[in-house]
Amino acid sequence: MRRFPWTGIHNYKSWALSTLVGGLLFSTSSFATITLVSAEGASNTDFSVAATPKLFVGFAGSCTSTDTSKTCDSCTGEDVGGSKLWPCNKRNAYPTMRLTIRIQSNSTVAVTDAVFKVNDNTFTPSITPTMADGILTAQIEWRELCGAMATDNASCTKSFSGDFALGFKTTTDSTTTNDLLTFKVYGRVSTAGQDLVYQDCPTTDSQVIPGSGYCHFSVYRGDSKVYADQLGRADGYPATTAAGIEYTGPVFFFKEQLQGEDDNTTIAGITNASDYMQLISPEQDNRIDGLENEIRYCMVMANQDQTGIISFFTPLPGTSGGVTATDLCATPSQVVGLLDDKHCFIATAAFGSDMAPEVQSFRDFRNKYLLSNSVGARFVKFYYKHSPFYAEWISHNEYAKSAVRAALWPLLFFARLSVTFGLWTTLLIVTLAGASAYEMYRRWFRVRKVRGVL
Repeated sequence: MRRFPWTGIHNYKSWALSTLVGGLLFSTSSFATITLVSAEGASNTDFSVAATPKLFVGFAGSCTSTDTSKTCDSCTGEDVGGSKLWPCNKRNAYPTMRLTIRIQSNSTVAVTDAVFKVNDNTFTPSITPTMADGILTAQIEWRELCGAMATDNASCTKSFSGDFALGFKTTTDSTTTNDLLTFKVYGRVSTAGQDLVYQDCPTTDSQVIPGSGYCHFSVYRGDSKVYADQLGRADGYPATTAAGIEYTGPVFFFKEQLQGEDDNTTIAGITNASDYMQLISPEQDNRIDGLENEIRYCMVMANQDQTGIISFFTPLPGTSGGVTATDLCATPSQVVGLLDDKHCFIATAAFGSDMAPEVQSFRDFRNKYLLSNSVGARFVKFYYKHSPFYAEWISHNEYAKSAVRAALWPLLFFARLSVTFGLWTTLLIVTLAGASAYEMYRRWFRVRKVRGVL
């Protein structure tokens, strides 16, 4: 056994373990953990990845709030440059709005230990941070961060992005380290006259960059709703809003048509303060619901991004590149058909209720795979046109009801698999299953033939 007389340890393994534990104990304070308590005063946040929290802020309009910790709504329908459809933000930021962040450390720290950085540069907020119950509260006006992240931008007139870090300095045995929590900050600025309308695009493009906007749609009537039909996306269009910022989905501003109005008059009355609805996943659900049957509605589309800014509106009829009024207006009404929501023969004849889970499965398949492409949409339109006669006949014939139910079960199985696993995966499963069944039958038939049974 080797002896280490200066340590009193008689085994080199024990000496190594003691050295490792001692090193960890003495270095623990230099690896403090910073925890985010809260963050307020941004247009939007994304804290889904704790290691890289994100702050989004959008400037579109000149509104402010009496409470400088809150955003304001710049979608007011005000006429700007001859248009009431201009980029706006229902969670709009303004230069004097305050970003308030609260953090705490698992080490003993004081307010004098607070450290702030923008990118790699030391940053000093004009508002002195405070500390209570171990929680540091920092308040920063956005005009300070705008100016620090983009040159000559103290008025927040240019889009910007960068890192904002805050934390504490820790001193251990004459060694000073900074334990920081770093936010990714993305800011977009859109002024009147910028990003106003999109260029109408074809609906056949299939390769689309995730996070891009929409540049075509037409409305299609439903029961107490309309569908944003033939939604079109072109590769990377509308143009990227700002670095690191993606679109979150199309927004539809709509207006009820008054008695005596034509479509063009109704469309002209739509503003960015009109009733609206955003579609988060339009490929899966493109319904704009809550409408009244037999009342005509007209609507325009715009694109909303992660900062909350709504921009790139539909080019209106009569303008350069404008679409036709018939693309923007529809009258919801009761519709009878295999894939409609109510009064369809699937519910009344086959499954007994429009609330049946089988009916919902067909609805999900329709929304995800039929109404999201032109071929499927044409099939739905064709069926809505020709199915009422057959639906009426089936609803009064018990034998027909049973036959329809039996015929629909394979389709229901396929629809449910497609919604759960995806259309192409389901097609592969069905193809493999069919090929396997055929091979089993072929072998059974051959064996029977060899044995002389057939």
